[in-house]
Amino acid sequence: MAEPNNVALVFGASGISGWAVTKCALSYPTPTTFARVIGLTNRPLPLEKSGLPQNSRLELYSGVNLRASLDEVLAKLQETVPNLEDVTHVYYLAYSNATAYSVDVMAIRDINVGMTYNAVHAVDRLCKNLKFFVLQTGTNNYGVAVFRFQEHITITPPLREDNPRIPSPWGDEIFYYAQVDLLKEANKGKSWKWCEVRPDMIIGHVPLPTSMTYVEPLALYLMLYRYVNGAGATAVFPGSYNHYIHTYTPSSQDIIARSELYLSIEKPDQAHGEAFNTADNATPAPWTLVWPKLCEYFGLTAQGASHEDNGWKDIDKWWIAHQDDYTRMCEEYGLRPREILPETWILLAAGFTFLGRNREMCLDKIRGLGFTEEYPVGHGYFRVFERLVEEKILVGREDWTK
Repeated sequence: MAEPNNVALVFGASGISGWAVTKCALSYPTPTTFARVIGLTNRPLPLEKSGLPQNSRLELYSGVNLRASLDEVLAKLQETVPNLEDVTHVYYLAYSNATAYSVDVMAIRDINVGMTYNAVHAVDRLCKNLKFFVLQTGTNNYGVAVFRFQEHITITPPLREDNPRIPSPWGDEIFYYAQVDLLKEANKGKSWKWCEVRPDMIIGHVPLPTSMTYVEPLALYLMLYRYVNGAGATAVFPGSYNHYIHTYTPSSQDIIARSELYLSIEKPDQAHGEAFNTADNATPAPWTLVWPKLCEYFGLTAQGASHEDNGWKDIDKWWIAHQDDYTRMCEEYGLRPREILPETWILLAAGFTFLGRNREMCLDKIRGLGFTEEYPVGHGYFRVFERLVEEKILVGREDWTK
């Protein structure tokens, strides 16, 4: 069972997954599991703008650049975080898409592997009481987003953790493999334990804009579409037909966070050295089911993709063209204007165009260790919408005037 002197260290606390782990660790598995919860970010994240609760156990620190040398990371961590040796549980949820505009996917791999190497070896040296290290990867373990070589990759759902790695050269860009290998190597002869957690497409939100969430831009688009065209207007699915009909098992940020905390706190011995899929539900949730639910939430009529649809429908251009309407809407409803980053639209367009193969995951392994929490289809989106309403980013369902 958990001890009251546990201390959590979260790399990437401002990101969609790290924010959720930081928040959940203050109350789960129990409100006293962690004596301290330390969130690390590269850029400053003021507590008052973080969306995290005011809690004396929460600490946020910035300026630890994992892309620097290991020596620089070691020095910065020691300089920045007090009593670092007390850390018992590390959650590595950092990610860099610094080359999002580049076609050089190998550069993305190298950057992220280097960051992980620095984090793993830094905490191994500095955190003398380290008990557990959680590495979050994703379904690209199974090659689902290696868009250049899809014809060479066999994807047979439900995807299981013991599926073989995608062989070279087709799998060379999958940096998760290198992350796991360096973690295994660093763990040799050590007393601390580790596991890998694999979510699918992440449903979530963070208070500060990030390019790594697709839910907020979809929500903003549907809200503005309702405002411009009125209740009952028909909203066409913005992606390809294959993306519309393919099956997958989306993972809400809260489910991911709770599964990672559960494995590391409640089942450290059984989880050690293992990989675990995590998702809202083992039942596939294609967009054929989800899109109508999202449109209904905004008072719109859903129209699916047709067989002829083979790409992105440029809703980003529609959004940009209606910024005057968005400004008026924010003034009328007292909303906080949000910027959708160009990188966000790039990732959204790529996903809604190229992700079109069935890829639902098997959840038997994590269920076998007792983690049985799940959400019904669509529920994760509604949780995000509720947070966006609370932050005055979306209009509440009952607040529409037309």
